[in-house]
Amino acid sequence: MGCGATDLKIPQLRNDGMRITRTQLDESLITRRHVLQAFGALGGASLVMGAMDAWGLMGASAAQRPTLQGRGTGTRVIVLGAGISGLTVGYELGKLGYDYQVLEAREWVGGLCWTITRGASHTEIDGERQVCQFDEGLYLNGGAWRLPNADTGVLGYCAELGVGLEIFVDATDANYFYEENPELGSLSGRKVRLREVKADLWGSTSELLTKAMDQGQIDTPLSTEDKERLVSFLVRAGYLDTEDHVYRPPTSRGSQDRHDLGALLQTGFGTRVRSLYAGTGGPAPVFQPVGGMMEIPLAFQRVMGDRVTLNAEVRSIRQTTDGVRVVSRNTRTGQEREETADYCVCCLPMAVLQRLDVTLSTEMAEAVNATSHSTAAKMGLQMGRRFWEEDEGIFGGHLWSRSLQLGEFSYPSNDYFSKKGILLGFYGNGGMAGLADQSIQARVGHVLTQSSKVHPQMREEFESAYAVWWEKIPYSLGAYGRTPAPSLLAQLSKPDGRIYVGCAGASQRPAWLEGGIQAAWRTVEALHERAMRA
Repeated sequence: MGCGATDLKIPQLRNDGMRITRTQLDESLITRRHVLQAFGALGGASLVMGAMDAWGLMGASAAQRPTLQGRGTGTRVIVLGAGISGLTVGYELGKLGYDYQVLEAREWVGGLCWTITRGASHTEIDGERQVCQFDEGLYLNGGAWRLPNADTGVLGYCAELGVGLEIFVDATDANYFYEENPELGSLSGRKVRLREVKADLWGSTSELLTKAMDQGQIDTPLSTEDKERLVSFLVRAGYLDTEDHVYRPPTSRGSQDRHDLGALLQTGFGTRVRSLYAGTGGPAPVFQPVGGMMEIPLAFQRVMGDRVTLNAEVRSIRQTTDGVRVVSRNTRTGQEREETADYCVCCLPMAVLQRLDVTLSTEMAEAVNATSHSTAAKMGLQMGRRFWEEDEGIFGGHLWSRSLQLGEFSYPSNDYFSKKGILLGFYGNGGMAGLADQSIQARVGHVLTQSSKVHPQMREEFESAYAVWWEKIPYSLGAYGRTPAPSLLAQLSKPDGRIYVGCAGASQRPAWLEGGIQAAWRTVEALHERAMRA
């Protein structure tokens, strides 16, 4: 996602001979910061966001691309980072006629939209190197991996750029729950299907409620006809016997051996049994690009062409009252190059920006240094046989377990009935079970050992793995950003001299592509309006 990092801290912007204009004074958030902090204490984030919107600090509204007039011909902008936010900034600036260039330290675009295929490689900060050995056609989305249907910004770009989408299966009735905890009683150490949990929870509670209705123990004022209708509904919904109103598991549950209601309630499995699915990504449908998430940034790159410069590690950013200078190093040749522009849009991860030699004001430097990143990590496992489909009838979705220390274990939502497949064996905190401090081989061993408790076929079918611990990857130094506090977001959302911060970490949804896109829209809108005034 980002460009290069150094060990230097962010210096303050000095007024060495600089002429501070009335406009610059008006744009200061020193007094506004105090107001926002007070608003936050009184009314929380909603009151703060309302104030920011009134002051024009929020830019484009959620999921709505700004409509901009005028041409930026003759204005040069350097965009740092070819993740989704940097590519969006460059793409939109190009449509407005700006002379722009996107600098990216890696050999590929996309940042967290990294689809790992055969031959892909990276070296962790401590020096351990991996080369992907997956079969041709198989892949792992090492970072971002799903697109909620409410995220119309990213879905709009997929339609505009011709990126094909398919359904991402967030849950199926065949998915398992698994917990190892003696306090859970009879369900501890047992694989329990989601369909079993749903059927038994609905059935048992419907049975109890119906019996209470029959005995007149419900005080809710219902007419006789309403009671009859409610009982009829509960009988159908809970698969109750029409005569004695006893719950008898339906054949679609998989077996007739119902689980004890008390044991089910004790496990907490019922958190997944709701009127609407409440998993990550929001209500269905959820989507994924055909061929992997990297198809989105690659589509941007095809349009932008040589406006994207790869292998360009940013070393320093300097600004004056009338321009910016960016020094980058070619990661292949080692040669440094200095470029100048009217403005700079920084779409690097905050963890990288924190270590750059960059001229920022005291307020902006403090805001940047106050941000943090998730330590999320992923591991993909190639299996020689899609046993989850063949043996257990699982097509997409997840394995839910807290005790296995795997985070999220997921099944692919593509290429059904093919011979081989990639399981997401681990997605969670990279430091879980001390894995961040272990070798890659040890991490793989942990995942195989834990997942084999549910799927004993794992070791027999395992062929290769690829581990992505984002905090150990150069030019990332972490996964997605943490959601900034309202007052912090207010500072990050305003220009700092001629430098703009346009990455997902400066948005309300830093863990999603939509957050990066909305930060990019806000930045382009503010920069363009400023350029048009100039």
